[in-house]
Amino acid sequence: MKTFTLCLRSIVAVIGLLTMDSSVLLHAAAAPSSAEQLFTELAKLKPEQRTKRLEEGARKEGKLNFIHTFRGKLARDQVKLFEKRYPFVKVEMTDLGSQDAAERLIAEETAGRHLTDVLSLAVPDLPVILKQDLLANYPTPAMRRIPKKFQGFIDKENRWLPWYWSEHGISYNTNLISPDKAPKDWQDLCNPAYKGQVSFDPPETRFMVGLYVLMGEEKFKGWLKCMGENRPIMQRGHTQRMNLMLAGDHAVQGDNFLYVGAQTKKKDPKTPYAIVYSAPILAYAGAMVINKNTPHPYASALFSDWTLSGESQKYVGDEFRGPLIGKHPYLPDDVNVVTFGYVSDEIVDRLHEYWNQYIGKKK
Repeated sequence: MKTFTLCLRSIVAVIGLLTMDSSVLLHAAAAPSSAEQLFTELAKLKPEQRTKRLEEGARKEGKLNFIHTFRGKLARDQVKLFEKRYPFVKVEMTDLGSQDAAERLIAEETAGRHLTDVLSLAVPDLPVILKQDLLANYPTPAMRRIPKKFQGFIDKENRWLPWYWSEHGISYNTNLISPDKAPKDWQDLCNPAYKGQVSFDPPETRFMVGLYVLMGEEKFKGWLKCMGENRPIMQRGHTQRMNLMLAGDHAVQGDNFLYVGAQTKKKDPKTPYAIVYSAPILAYAGAMVINKNTPHPYASALFSDWTLSGESQKYVGDEFRGPLIGKHPYLPDDVNVVTFGYVSDEIVDRLHEYWNQYIGKKK
């Protein structure tokens, strides 16, 4: 009888937890981590006091584990700049693709191993991490350096710090198409004159979300339908497709980073490459995100803020990426930039369904 009573009490206790007011459970789940408490405290200090605290704390920590989504030498050289500026912080860096980096953090934290401090991720790739509530709320005065035209990259909850931007735009081979016959807008890619001459990667979420933000859902569907009828070229790999276009394999790129062609043309002005500046440029941010369970919160904050410094932003521009601060290396100041972040899973699923319906299943 005693055993039965104890079991009954246990069952009642479990039921009580399950039926507890949801706001209480949510409040408990949202309790700030020790790193977040520190960041909130630091945000109350005057800028010079905050900087001093960050440097003192980072000096004591002496280490930072960072996952960069710039790759190879591009990533290493930027980290070297930071270490030259702050020689008391040793950065252990890994470079991965954005989606792989997100999955790695989730795997580490799921296993209870708080290894990674900071990641640089494309904002459209953040939802998988946001669902897991792994990112620190990080208010920082560094955010004030971001120009007004890029305010759309900023998160009101301070879960990421934008520090550069990437673009998708239209470009073409000038040996195959003269400027007067080149497309002027995204809708022009449906022109039958470009049938079988426009290339895309397989369905890419960040590209489709950019067009969705630019066009709206119904116009995006209509655009996919007419593009499908125009028999686009499908091949994975932005750089590979750009090289193929420059070699004369096809005439137009409808989904690509523009910097590969721009860099090539800078090295060799005879490169048959032109950007369609009249078409809106689809722009998303690359951002620093701090693990809410970071073992090195001071170094994490110091590094994140530094990415918006003059030397870091100059490096971004010199390497033909998109700095948030300062002149862009190849895009004119008056180009129409459409900024976007991420959208709900439901919308993303619909965009992929439309792509598969009109383009993805076509040979």
